[in-house]
Amino acid sequence: MEINQNEIEFSGKKLFYLSYEKGNKRNFILLHDSRKDSSSWAYIDALRKIGQWGYDVYAIDYPGFGKSEYNGKYNFGSDPSKGSLFIKDFSELLHLDALYIIGPSVSAGSALKALIDIKNVKTSIIIGGLGIDYILMELNKIEKPILILWGSNDNVVPISHGMKYHDLIASSKFIKIEGSGHCVQTEKPDLFFNTLKKYLDEI
Repeated sequence: MEINQNEIEFSGKKLFYLSYEKGNKRNFILLHDSRKDSSSWAYIDALRKIGQWGYDVYAIDYPGFGKSEYNGKYNFGSDPSKGSLFIKDFSELLHLDALYIIGPSVSAGSALKALIDIKNVKTSIIIGGLGIDYILMELNKIEKPILILWGSNDNVVPISHGMKYHDLIASSKFIKIEGSGHCVQTEKPDLFFNTLKKYLDEI
């Protein structure tokens, strides 16, 4: 099955996303960082690879990025709760059941907030996370499994930040990716997919 390109009206604005759908009840939502869009996931064939593990996969151009129109309702900026609201509204519109979320860089705060706010989010995977300081006081609410990935050579967000988040979230697993910078998924894709698959098999 091929990757589908989708353009829908979402909360009054145009929203673009890629999807790999086979009618699975488990659904991956792939967010992106501030310098990328859904094409960064297509570049490493993430939708197909994750989809073949038994998931429907959605890589979204977040509102205001790529081909999606800006929508102030979801401008998470310093408020990850708006990113969490976007995930909730998107999953409800598409009638998605169990949710698995990947949040690299600036979308990490939204991925973690969604885990707190949305009942059917099963796990969040964060990569070189930014935007988490805004919800530090809420991290101890998290009881669901979390995977924290960090490049050993990340020069955007020090690895000490990832270790701090790991200490604050008792249910988290922290993995350092040797030789990678900030964007683990694109810099070390094979290692990223192997690590992700092993984690999903364990939870």
